[in-house]
Amino acid sequence: MLNGLREVHSHKLLHLDMKPSNIYLRADNTPVLIDFGAARQTLASDQPMLKPMYTPGFASPEHYNTRKDLGPWSDIYSVGASMYACLAGCAPQAADARLNKDILVPAMMRWDGQFSDRMLEIIDWCLNLNHLYRPQSVFALQKALVEAVTPPAPKVNPNWLGRFVETLRKPTK
Repeated sequence: MLNGLREVHSHKLLHLDMKPSNIYLRADNTPVLIDFGAARQTLASDQPMLKPMYTPGFASPEHYNTRKDLGPWSDIYSVGASMYACLAGCAPQAADARLNKDILVPAMMRWDGQFSDRMLEIIDWCLNLNHLYRPQSVFALQKALVEAVTPPAPKVNPNWLGRFVETLRKPTK
């Protein structure tokens, strides 16, 4: 799904209405991004702004203001909101309300110990109200997600001293 969003962004477009109901799961459980009705906002500065279309709870703070700050990070906010909603079973607090009084419980607090800390950190990172503190591209988000699910490689001591130390650490029978 993020590969599709990355392709949208590479064509200087934004989806602008990302939410769980716009992610279709195929029979093989692979996700596909659908409903590009709001994907009219070009990233080119010489194009006119079109009427805002968004879903509260999934729309970034930039959706509510002058919209001059819209960018890939706006869709990334919506990805984070979608991930949050999948865990919570409902949409997170709308961004405009969060700007006035943020009562959204961070994923790291709400699901502490239930899911990977790194995954919860990524959700909170995507949901940052300041667009400058979110992932700035889908690629950056994908990189963080891959790192979150990839187990670290075991440390290897290839030199003779390292191998000797490892044999000393092994318990004897």
